[in-house]
Amino acid sequence: MMFIKRQLAVVVMMAMGFLALSGYFINWQALRDFTEKDATNFYMIIAGFAAFLGCLNLLQLHLQKIAYKKDNWKYSIFTLLGFLIMIIFGFIYNGSNSSMGPHLKDETSAFYWMYNYFYLPLGSTMFALLAFFVASASYRAFRIRNFEATLLLISGVLLMLGRVPIGALIPWWTVVFIYTSIIFSIIAYMIKDKKIFFISYLGSNILILFIINIFGWYSASFLSIPSIQEWIMAVPATAGARAIMIGIALGIIAQSFRIMTGRERSILGD
Repeated sequence: MMFIKRQLAVVVMMAMGFLALSGYFINWQALRDFTEKDATNFYMIIAGFAAFLGCLNLLQLHLQKIAYKKDNWKYSIFTLLGFLIMIIFGFIYNGSNSSMGPHLKDETSAFYWMYNYFYLPLGSTMFALLAFFVASASYRAFRIRNFEATLLLISGVLLMLGRVPIGALIPWWTVVFIYTSIIFSIIAYMIKDKKIFFISYLGSNILILFIINIFGWYSASFLSIPSIQEWIMAVPATAGARAIMIGIALGIIAQSFRIMTGRERSILGD
């Protein structure tokens, strides 16, 4: 019995991992068909069983919560009611002229009506509430504490201005003031005298404005908020996203190696 519960599960896990991986490196048609077709079907079958077990676990968890009247047990009643109603409309009651199965995409069916007029508004409400949490988190994150927080604040403000129509109406000389303010905020700790700091800041702005007017650079892309926003999204943001994806890929490789070598035993409950 212990062999079936533990060793057999590890052997099956290792065998399937090696088979699925070798299909991409060994040019054998039977192995490739297994990887591209059979393995996908196996995954769909296992996912179906996992969804069924998840439904049973949902029922058990919330029924126990209601029976023992644990914290917030009243919300479990609404959860079970919604779960049972959608099960009825999905498998028992149709409410349309379509047959069972295709009725899930029929706009006249009860299932589609519940999804369209209950689930979607509730989802919109959750995202609307999430906006306030994001705004609160942004306020805490955008507080200038160090150089990294300053970069986050600057890029966040530029992105927000570039994404809204008012960003295109900001004149070029305002962008010049933004650039000089950023530079002087970084070097502010080097200048102890506030009078010298203010004169240097004001003189730098006047000098830069004069140079831009002489050479006619006021139409340059680096003085346009939407262009700056596009550059931030295309260069730094893309580079950061690719670095994150590389890290995720390395993590997947490491986890796959642990699975195929039998070192990953979390599926056994360890």
